Amino acid sequence: MTTPRSFILCGHRGNMANAPENTLSSFASAEGVGVDEIELDVRTTVDGELVILHDRTVRRTAAARTPFLDVPIERLTFEQVRGIDMGAGQQIPTFAETLESTSVLLQVEIKAPNAARPLARFLQQRPAADRDRCLITSFDPLSLADFRDEWTGGARGLALHIPDVTDNWRDHADRLELSTVYIPVPQLTPALVEEQHDSGRRVAASLIEGPDDVRRIVETNVDATASNSPAHARQLLESNEEFVARFPSFPADLAKTA
Repeated sequence: MTTPRSFILCGHRGNMANAPENTLSSFASAEGVGVDEIELDVRTTVDGELVILHDRTVRRTAAARTPFLDVPIERLTFEQVRGIDMGAGQQIPTFAETLESTSVLLQVEIKAPNAARPLARFLQQRPAADRDRCLITSFDPLSLADFRDEWTGGARGLALHIPDVTDNWRDHADRLELSTVYIPVPQLTPALVEEQHDSGRRVAASLIEGPDDVRRIVETNVDATASNSPAHARQLLESNEEFVARFPSFPADLAKTA
C-alpha cells in the first residue's frame, strides 16, 4: 500500500496578511489558520544575538520613528534592536523566542552570510525536536556551505532558493546535498520537477497568489508552497479537486490544528 504524499503550506514571514511580518504575532496567526510551516529570516546583531528580520534595516517595517531606521541590523546591539516598534505591540523577536513560541515546521532563511555559522552552532545546542523541524534555506550557496561546515543540519536538511532556473545551480544542489529547492511559480515545469524528484529532492513553489498558481502547482507536481496570506492560499488549494485528490490528507491537516 502506497503512503499518500504530504503537501506543505508555508506562511511566508508568518501571516503577513494579518500581522506585522516576522513577529511572534504573525507566527501565531499563521499557526492559527493551519499552516504546516512558517518561513522566517535570520540575521545577527553586533553582539551576536540571532534575530528575525527580512531587510538589512527596519526602514520598511518599523511602525514608529527610531534613530536606527537606516542602521544595518548587524551594527546594532540587541538592546537597541529590542526598542524598535514593529507595530501592533510587537518587537523584533529572537530566534530562540521563535522556537519557544511555535510548534509547526520552520523554514529558516539565512538572510545575512554572517548569521550562517552562529545559527549552526546555536541549533546544535537545541533539543532534537527543535533541530529537526528546521529546514535551513538561503539564496546564497556560500551561506549554506558555511552553515554546513559547522553542522550538517537536522532531519530536514538544507534548501536553496533559485530565482532563475537558467543559472548554474545544480552543481550547488549536488555539492551541498540539498533536500529541497525553491523555484518561482512561473518558472516551474513538469520536467524540471521530475528531474529534481529523481535526484531525491523536494520542490517548493514560491509564492502562490491565485487560482492560476494552484493549477501550475498541480500540473508540475510540486511538494510545497508558501503564501503571504496562508488562509487564502489554503482555500485556493482546497478548492482545486485535482490537488485534493493528489494530497488527500491536506484538508485533514487543518482539522488537527483546530
